[in-house]
Amino acid sequence: VDGNQFANNLLRPTITGVVVPVISIALATLVSTTVNVLRQRQVDLRAFVNKEACEIRLLRRVVFGMFGTRQHAGRRARALTLLCGYVEQLMKECDVGAIEELKEIQLSGGIAENELERLSAMLHGIPGASASRQGSVGFADDLSLSLIAHRSERVALLLSVFPTVHWGILIGLSLSICMTFLLVSNQQVLQYLNSIQLRFLFATIVGVLASTATLCWDLSDPFSGSYSIEGASTQLADVRVCLREDVREALIEAKVSSSTRKFFRSILGGPDVPTTERLSTKSGENVDSEDISPSSRYGLISTLYFHLLTGPLGDNVRVIGDVMVWLTTLFGRRLKAIANWRQWPWLWKKERSRRQERQ
Repeated sequence: VDGNQFANNLLRPTITGVVVPVISIALATLVSTTVNVLRQRQVDLRAFVNKEACEIRLLRRVVFGMFGTRQHAGRRARALTLLCGYVEQLMKECDVGAIEELKEIQLSGGIAENELERLSAMLHGIPGASASRQGSVGFADDLSLSLIAHRSERVALLLSVFPTVHWGILIGLSLSICMTFLLVSNQQVLQYLNSIQLRFLFATIVGVLASTATLCWDLSDPFSGSYSIEGASTQLADVRVCLREDVREALIEAKVSSSTRKFFRSILGGPDVPTTERLSTKSGENVDSEDISPSSRYGLISTLYFHLLTGPLGDNVRVIGDVMVWLTTLFGRRLKAIANWRQWPWLWKKERSRRQERQ
């Protein structure tokens, strides 16, 4: 009897009046904050992915404005290859398990490395100085800075996760709610969870807590579950297909004879223009940075060419370069035949034999 009076007069009023409100308020505050933060993170991530996709499309058009002529076909292929590599990196960062991969990259110190750094090196080197439209170079630089800013914010959101202690506190508060219910409902031995009403209330509490835990677990990974934003990255696959097709067309346009290409590379481009064969082999999914990165040092001819492009005669030098490349394309076969002059007697013999066979 004394135990029942103690429970009725002191224990249960303390639990229902002090303990339960404190636990409930703390749990409700933490759950609401967790859900709001995780949901807002997904909304911001979707916005950043869409912004990056739109700016990548604009940057693709700007590359054509800079390197649209035949003289810059090799540079256009290299710039589009770098942009395609950035798109593939963005697709990897928007896939399931991207958070764990970013954590490993962050520990290794390479979280800020991306292909836009190499593209920026092109814009501030000889390729940028020799571009057909200098206004497009500035616009491309602005787009690159904007893409880097969007990526930095997106990566920061992905890496801003709740620590383990946060989830431990939520689990502890949830278990405390269940324990207080058991203590309050234990009025008599025969009524301890023996009534249908008490079982239903206990099942309701457990169901609410389990549903809330499932919601938080679903929102913890933005690229999986019912609230997944993985569909926002599907547009990147179409952009990658367009970029690969553009690279293929640029490589076809840049095909000239090897001897003529080496001659014009030494005069017009210097060491920063890769060969068509090396770019064609690296235009797939895996791109080697050594083949598409500009040289850190310029030779004598490249240095003179750079100052000519940035001087008052820059427009004239660009026009002369375009005309020379077009003439090389038109008369490439003849130049190749002239280069193989040692084979002329054999060619004449073959032509005579063909004529005799026809007769």
